[in-house]
Amino acid sequence: MFYYRPTLEFAFNDILALRDVTTLGIMREVHRWAAHAMVITVWLHMYRVFLTGSYKPPREFNWVIGVLLLVLTLLLSFTGYLLPWDQLAIWAITVGSNMARATPFLGYEGPGAQLLNIGGYDLITNGSDARFLLLGSRFVGEATLNRFYILHCVAIPLVVSLLIAIHSGEFEKMAGSVSHCDSLVQGLYG
Repeated sequence: MFYYRPTLEFAFNDILALRDVTTLGIMREVHRWAAHAMVITVWLHMYRVFLTGSYKPPREFNWVIGVLLLVLTLLLSFTGYLLPWDQLAIWAITVGSNMARATPFLGYEGPGAQLLNIGGYDLITNGSDARFLLLGSRFVGEATLNRFYILHCVAIPLVVSLLIAIHSGEFEKMAGSVSHCDSLVQGLYG
């Protein structure tokens, strides 16, 4: 955040300088690999919770919070992908945002979008659909770079921190009851 400027003029060169010039430039690579590890870890955790049935009552609320955390983890990864501002990032975000354009009821080209009109006025247009909401404009540009930078560095981490606190608090609240995983371990070693 101290060495990166989210503008078209400086973003790519700032990333190169982060890697090659600044002290502890390896931290960007550590951040990138840790992000990949975080996505894999969250998926594996959700898989374990699903397999052990730990999403069942009385833990449904914690399951919903966990699913929200998974979605936000994927959004963190998606928003961080554009920040290097290289060709791979620009085209990956273009493809990803084009998928948002086909979202049912929310995307301009998605099924059901034509059903949302009042008196012949379309509520979903190419200037108000899910893709436009995501990018902040009709194409990937400086507005998108700024939006993704704010989302990646401020907005999503704040929401994730709040949800992790709730998720951990719910887990602690349920610690008194024996989970499916605990009963399995007790059956094996008890």
